[in-house]
Amino acid sequence: MSELNLKTYNSTRIVKWYDNLNAVTLVEKHFFETNKELIAQGSVLDIGIGGGRTTSYLINKCKKYIGIDYSEGFVNAVKKKHLTADIRLMNATDLSEFENNSFDLINFSFNGIDYVGFEDRKKILSEIHRVLKPNGLFLFSTHNKDHFTYNRAPWSNAQNGFITNLKNFIKLLPFLPRHLNQKSKEIHLQDYAIINDSAHNYNLLTFYTSPAFLKQQLTEHKFGNIALFSKNATLVEEGELDDWIFISCEKLSS
Repeated sequence: MSELNLKTYNSTRIVKWYDNLNAVTLVEKHFFETNKELIAQGSVLDIGIGGGRTTSYLINKCKKYIGIDYSEGFVNAVKKKHLTADIRLMNATDLSEFENNSFDLINFSFNGIDYVGFEDRKKILSEIHRVLKPNGLFLFSTHNKDHFTYNRAPWSNAQNGFITNLKNFIKLLPFLPRHLNQKSKEIHLQDYAIINDSAHNYNLLTFYTSPAFLKQQLTEHKFGNIALFSKNATLVEEGELDDWIFISCEKLSS
């Protein structure tokens, strides 16, 4: 799974696509504005920087900024934009370059945690907990397995009009053989799944979690004050979440 996804994220087309993204999302901006004093006075680790959206937003707002990604293509692209920034090629499963309790805030945006398997996901959560300071803040997003769009063809969304669904079908039709070839790699369990959804023309395997299992995992890794948000930055209950879940949580002090 990880090898397939990394190959995709290193491809010239995908690097260029992310390189052209500039703005942070509404909920990201809400997170950063709500915690602007912590960011201004603290050390920030930005994981999965992609083309540098969050780098551009955060780099001049925090006391210390480090951005990492496991895609060499992304790292090189961001280094060209921010010549003096501390940008490193690094896999979030191994943050051994950093000492324990190093960061006040860790951000992992655009569902980046969803492009590794179950065991690597646990390693990432353990490493983030280790390098985060006590009561430090962890912000990230993940795919919602309980959302009605989960594992549904993009052209079958009843909330879209007929023309939109038809356009989606025509766009993805050439890539359906690839999708069929990837089906054997999928995992479907009650708590989580790994599926080949339509992202980047069926080039990725993506982790989806139920909100209940998400909270269970975070609790097991000693995160607390877990809050779940919608795309419009509203604090919501589990059953009201969007297809992407946005999470704010803290490293418990003991």
